Amino acid sequence: MLRFVVRQFRWLARVPFATQIFDALLLVWTAVFHPETLRAIEALEAAALRLPGVSPRRHRFGGFGFVRQGREFAHVHGNGLLDVKLTRERAAEIVAAGLAEPHHVFGPSAWISFQLRTADDCDAALALLDA
Repeated sequence: MLRFVVRQFRWLARVPFATQIFDALLLVWTAVFHPETLRAIEALEAAALRLPGVSPRRHRFGGFGFVRQGREFAHVHGNGLLDVKLTRERAAEIVAAGLAEPHHVFGPSAWISFQLRTADDCDAALALLDA
């Protein structure tokens, strides 16, 4: 659903607070209909914040961001979609290995996307955060 909205309603990014409201609604939807994904998001957030030098920040388009040395390097959306910024080369390697997908908006770039569904996905997500 997030990918459809991003592609069809990209103009919403220019409406103040629209993306944050949409992401909050995604989080509510996830909590009600996919509680296992919500638990995975919570587990990932807790584990990521234990990584050295990582601190939390609200992502500008909604979601929970992870910051290292003052720069956001990853964020997770309310539906469990994790986006991680790497180098273009490393991102291409990870996508080629089938460990993640190209970013849901930028496509092949330094950003990759990984869908959290259950707590079992947290180890793979953490490995991407540390890649």
